[in-house]
Amino acid sequence: MSVQRVIKDIQAGRLTITMKENGHRLDELIAFASRLNPRRGYLFVSRVLGKHIPVRPSKMNSVHAELAQLIDLLGDTAYVVGMAETAVGLGAGVARHLGRLHDYSLFQHTTRFLVSDPWLRIQEAHSHADTMHMARLEDDVSLAVQTTKDLVLVDDEISTGRTLAQLAHALVAQPELYSIRRLHIVSLVSWLDDEARAQLLALLPQRIEVNFVHLMAGTFTFIAAPDYQATLPDNVDVNFCDVLTAKSHQEPDPLPLERNGLYGMVFGKSEELLPAEILSRPLNINKPHVVYGMGEFLDIPFQTALALEIAGMDILFQSSTRSPIALGDEVVNRLEHPAPGDSSKTHFLYNPPLQHVPLAFDGIGLPHLSQALEASHRQRADEEQEQVA
Repeated sequence: MSVQRVIKDIQAGRLTITMKENGHRLDELIAFASRLNPRRGYLFVSRVLGKHIPVRPSKMNSVHAELAQLIDLLGDTAYVVGMAETAVGLGAGVARHLGRLHDYSLFQHTTRFLVSDPWLRIQEAHSHADTMHMARLEDDVSLAVQTTKDLVLVDDEISTGRTLAQLAHALVAQPELYSIRRLHIVSLVSWLDDEARAQLLALLPQRIEVNFVHLMAGTFTFIAAPDYQATLPDNVDVNFCDVLTAKSHQEPDPLPLERNGLYGMVFGKSEELLPAEILSRPLNINKPHVVYGMGEFLDIPFQTALALEIAGMDILFQSSTRSPIALGDEVVNRLEHPAPGDSSKTHFLYNPPLQHVPLAFDGIGLPHLSQALEASHRQRADEEQEQVA
């Protein structure tokens, strides 16, 4: 097994990376940035996740398919959970392809939206927003999961896996999941060395088999730069969002976010239909577009972008986030829009492709948010064009 060592200097300090599996894919899969978070200064930025770097939908889809094909299910179905907020779209994509490869898959994601009577609550040690909920499964999904033998937990990267271990314990303790016999820890990149993997295995439920699935693996060390002082911005969004609980008293039908895995959904071999509110947006097919998801609302916008790319349009995809990242390194610019539920807080979108026409979707019945993101994109594009002129 060949070992590749790479040194990356970022504003926050120096990363020394030792690649142990598929090190040749480093530049394909990740970039590097600095957090505005005093708990952890470095950030591995995925190039294929559709979050902080715009990506071709077809590339994302191929990554989803590749991961799904690497998962060796014990049974013919799987219950897939994507970790909010970064791996919501990745989890949905893996679940979709597992559903095509097998009888069906069930997908759900953790959330930082308030839901009535949450099923589970998870602590995440290193995040500035350090709790997540899981909503109770809808009846048909809850019934289907009772015979599922495979639990698939999806995150963009694994460094310690402690949050996943908490989630695994909480899930397998639920009576609905009594048939689970195999746990799959799935990520784009694993940073677990032998000791860390052994520690994680000791933390995971002992009665079930554990498999690790990833596209690349290695280890790293980080030396903080003494002059880099990271502080969270005053407008960072660290709270649960109450938009869904407030809307529940006003909207008779589920919002797009609620129909896209919050309460569980089933993926099979048939293609899902995109919602009418997504398909009704006007397009200039002769211009390049970027489709923006927002926060946890990733999968339907991604599917929209993929459909447009398949139809022949020049399309990129990415989504906004609550995470504060320092400009510099491989984060060259930033857009902002109000946080859902609290206009005094801000969400961010990094590295926007300003030469593309923006098409944003909020998924929570608040079109002023997607309009604000599109307006921020157009304003920044006009400013850059004026600077060039």
